[in-house]
Amino acid sequence: MSVSMTNHTATPLQLDAAFFERLFNDAGLAVFACDADGNVLAWNPTGERLFQSQRGDEQRRDLRVVLPPEHRLDFDENFQALLEKRTPQEFRTRIRREDGEITEYAAWLTPILDQDDQLQCVCVWFNDITARLQLRRSMRKRERLTTLGALAGSVAHHYNNLLCSIATSFEFALNMNTISATRRVLRRTADAVARATHLTQQLLVFAQADHRTSDLADLTEIVLRYFDQHEAELASSGIKLALDWKRIPFVPLPREQLSMVIENIVRNAIEAMPDGGTLTVTLRRRDEHTIVLTIADSGPGILPDEMERLFEPFFTTKGTLGAGATRQAGMGLAVAHGLISEMHGSISVSNLAEGGALFEIVLPLTPVP
Repeated sequence: MSVSMTNHTATPLQLDAAFFERLFNDAGLAVFACDADGNVLAWNPTGERLFQSQRGDEQRRDLRVVLPPEHRLDFDENFQALLEKRTPQEFRTRIRREDGEITEYAAWLTPILDQDDQLQCVCVWFNDITARLQLRRSMRKRERLTTLGALAGSVAHHYNNLLCSIATSFEFALNMNTISATRRVLRRTADAVARATHLTQQLLVFAQADHRTSDLADLTEIVLRYFDQHEAELASSGIKLALDWKRIPFVPLPREQLSMVIENIVRNAIEAMPDGGTLTVTLRRRDEHTIVLTIADSGPGILPDEMERLFEPFFTTKGTLGAGATRQAGMGLAVAHGLISEMHGSISVSNLAEGGALFEIVLPLTPVP
């Protein structure tokens, strides 16, 4: 049998049996044809080299001997799924070569059906993806090093500002040599040390995902307790609290970590409303699997260019942190993102149509025994 196909050069191409044999033998992949029990019926030269390097008994042609023992169950499950569903399957495996090197493969199992739609054989393809994975790991390593360099530079910059502030204050006090000057220096030094301590704590939380022991509490109780404790502080800044919560099931979460997330978002909202405004907080059940906590301010909102970087460490929408600044470095939202991820949730931000930023925290509804 031969099949005629016309290519773009208008030269007919005869796809006869010899063509398919060359296609099978010259394929860069290791190709095996197996029966319904996984026994090898045919292979191409690449597959033969792979099989010969792995099998122990020359009379046995079970394809499973090619695979390491820990991956044979995965192969059997995919093979059985193919027999039942007649659909292609895929899995990953690692095979040790004769020289001791590990080769990583993506393996595909495809059904070969006859004219009556009956399974004729199973074709198994092994594609060597070692070089691709090594390149991907190398790129990820470079990305991590780049991120680490940027983080180290930001940390050095902020601590340099704090130390310069302390040094300048002491030099001023030494020159003035008065009690009032000394008090001002001690006050500014205490503020700088407090900012450095807070920054260090946030760095630890960001690096370690805050695995400190913490008591669990109900999500509703954590939210209501936080805003009950801080409502007077918000009012003193001219900010009205609008709290709307619906009755939801009991959701156990680490009290300290979630309170820190809320604190970081609220501080960000307060800075966005220096002349006062409204802080709207809602807590509700979104569906049978998730709970949604939203915190919205009535500030100017967030610029589109800043939206994508908002959860990056030390990123701030308020310019460079100077030596005399009193606001916190831009670690709060990065910490909030990390903590919510540890709770298997997600956090996102968007702008409201009427103005202001909306932070949405989605948490899984964990069933309680």
